[in-house]
Amino acid sequence: MKILSKCAWILAVLVAPWIFSDPLLAGEIQRCPPSSTNTVAPPDQPGLVLAEGPDLVAVRLTAPFDLPWSLAFLPNGSFLITERPGRLQHVRPGSESREVSGIPQVLHDKHGGLLDIAVDPGFAANGLVYMSYLQGDLNSSTMRVMRARYDERNEALADQKVIFEGTPAPATDQIGGRIVVTQDGYLFLTLGDRWDRARPQNLADHAGSIVRIRTDGSIPEDNPFRARVDARDEIWSYGHRNPQGLALDRITGQLWEIEHGNRGGDELNIIQRGRNYGWPIATYSTEDDESPIGTKEVPGTQQPVHYWVPLSIAPSGLAIETQASRTTVWLGSLSRQMVVKLTLAGNCVVREKHYLKGQLGRIRDIRIDPNGTVYILPENGALYRLERSLDDDDDWPDKRRL
Repeated sequence: MKILSKCAWILAVLVAPWIFSDPLLAGEIQRCPPSSTNTVAPPDQPGLVLAEGPDLVAVRLTAPFDLPWSLAFLPNGSFLITERPGRLQHVRPGSESREVSGIPQVLHDKHGGLLDIAVDPGFAANGLVYMSYLQGDLNSSTMRVMRARYDERNEALADQKVIFEGTPAPATDQIGGRIVVTQDGYLFLTLGDRWDRARPQNLADHAGSIVRIRTDGSIPEDNPFRARVDARDEIWSYGHRNPQGLALDRITGQLWEIEHGNRGGDELNIIQRGRNYGWPIATYSTEDDESPIGTKEVPGTQQPVHYWVPLSIAPSGLAIETQASRTTVWLGSLSRQMVVKLTLAGNCVVREKHYLKGQLGRIRDIRIDPNGTVYILPENGALYRLERSLDDDDDWPDKRRL
């Protein structure tokens, strides 16, 4: 790997061979020790200099958008883009965007507003889309998911139905909001802890969890806590702080998630049924004064695949692509204003690269279309396509180290 003089980060990665074949309902798995990125080079810790990736070209496609949060692909090659103040834009390549009517009233404050959008796998026949949004007032608000039929001819949403509503809270940040819809009719939604650390370990509360419902709003019988009277039936996993990325690997069936730590401790996780991901009892994050929060490992909690310390990158948006034993994880960074790419072999991180640092501002969302093209949605109000021709991953098979 090329070492560039302008690089400032040290990457310490523990790599051990492991085998992973984990569908959503899998049991125990073999794991690598969690790998980590040192976002500030400690003087007493040896490591390898992490080279920035060769510059990717970000091709601006269309603008402007007001606080864009998410994008989704339609079968005809156009896009749907959410704006956090409560607007949905339909973007056709080569033409101006058009606002879609029928959006529910949202609570736009801090992180709150209109958030994620997902297109049903059967959209060509049923026209269904799903949106997450915060609603209520500053004293009490909830995360909702609405299903609606998109009428492209009239640029409107019809047949709206709220299919999920989370437990309320006064805070309008640390709210999560990412959606994944599966081919077999399930919907996953991330929910943050709303700045209340007691909530993610309480199964009677949706906050700090990932929930799983059917796309009609019903609750699957095989959800892990369905039989417990002291738990919310919709919860699939818990112990999360603020999950801002969720993506399904369509090849392996693995569900991946990224979440913010407090000071450092941002995590990349593989989500499994019924598991506790630790926050705040098990975390690599610290208080703002660098004192510990809980401990790094607690029996019964899941370790991350990868984490960032001692400072956060504030990950947002997540996209996964797998070819043979190689998995590529793309994510955006808010605080570092860059695109991050992790290369994994056997689900062990073997390479990390950073692109476009400081060039486009905070990267809110990142997606891969059915043709393998990567799109990014920064908060600067434009949509970009990434040209990957200058990337150097063709030599990846012999890169078993960083």
